[in-house]
Amino acid sequence: MRKMECGLQNRALNQKGVSLIAAVFIIVVLAFMGVVFISFVNTSSFTAINDLQSMQAFSLAEGGVEYAQYALAQNLDWYRSANDPMPAPPSAPQNLGAGSFTVTVNLPVTMLSRRLLSTEINTISVYSTDRFPTSGTLQIDDDAGLGNGEFVQYTGKTAKTFTGGLVRGVTYVGGALGQGATTYNRGARVYPVVFLSGTNLTNNCNTIPNPFLITATTNTTKFLSAGTISVYDRTTLVNEEITYTGSSIASGVMTLTGVRRCQNGTPAATTNTGDPVTPINVDVPASSPDYEAEIISQGIVGSAVRVAKKTVQR
Repeated sequence: MRKMECGLQNRALNQKGVSLIAAVFIIVVLAFMGVVFISFVNTSSFTAINDLQSMQAFSLAEGGVEYAQYALAQNLDWYRSANDPMPAPPSAPQNLGAGSFTVTVNLPVTMLSRRLLSTEINTISVYSTDRFPTSGTLQIDDDAGLGNGEFVQYTGKTAKTFTGGLVRGVTYVGGALGQGATTYNRGARVYPVVFLSGTNLTNNCNTIPNPFLITATTNTTKFLSAGTISVYDRTTLVNEEITYTGSSIASGVMTLTGVRRCQNGTPAATTNTGDPVTPINVDVPASSPDYEAEIISQGIVGSAVRVAKKTVQR
């Protein structure tokens, strides 16, 4: 009887031990599930907050674009800006709601800040040399294809001048493209000049080279990331206006995407590698150039940062 009683007691103790282990295991599992659930809730909340802040930041960035468009509409002469990028006034970040936005405006062209004589070979004074390369080629005045513009080479610059032993009246194709050294009044436009790089254009508006390449000396090229260019046909002395919706720069070459040819009534040009390219220049022969600028707006809410861009003309 004693042996039976001892066996029953031992079995009861063993069952209690198993129950205790099972209870501890269940408690551990429940605790782990609780931690996972809390972590999931926190992660979901964090993700939701991030998504909300991201949408708010993008809305602020788009609002900044509209803000800059209004500011530009009040400014009748963008190219006289002393800085490029040009801050859309006021230049400080604008607080709005839960975040803020900051707007800058890239310009493809500047202007002469004083009269340039035909005999000047040392200095060209402009409102800003920002985003121009440290050496290169300029076009002064409009539409060199019609003999009204002058190409100038320079090898140095300061904040407001191009220097370095200027080569005035640079011409192409035996002197047919571009005129000789000329006197220009204050306010004449000054364009950066690059060249087609491994890209040839045929006399067909619907034929678009892929890739479409132009030279780019630095990552801060004066050309806009999306906008308008003029390409010169050195044979027929006409220029074609071309638009593009995107670009990238690598190894001294700018690749244009979303290219459309023969814009604003300009004819198709037959051009080759090395032919001159400028930012927006003329709509049609003998007309005045448009103003073009690229608005870059950055919206910030919490840790979310979004950017909106838009190219505008007038």
